[in-house]
Amino acid sequence: MPRIALATLGLASIAAASIAAAGVLERPEQDVIEIEVALDELKECRETLAQVAQMPAVSDNGSPIFFDSAQDLPGVRCVVADV
Repeated sequence: MPRIALATLGLASIAAASIAAAGVLERPEQDVIEIEVALDELKECRETLAQVAQMPAVSDNGSPIFFDSAQDLPGVRCVVADV
């Protein structure tokens, strides 16, 4: 009887570890939103993004959203538009 319980516990642990490992390996790459601006507006765009990054995340009704924004939100960057 103890062997069956030990074997069951071992197999359950292996299954849980494999599911956790699969979750880590299958994380999709983070989305990146690109804002296309003219070359002379690039510095201002980057400064604005830096200011927005310092603001707390809030929902539509203004209540704070508690999560790690670096992981849960897409990245945003300014790029020079091809003219």
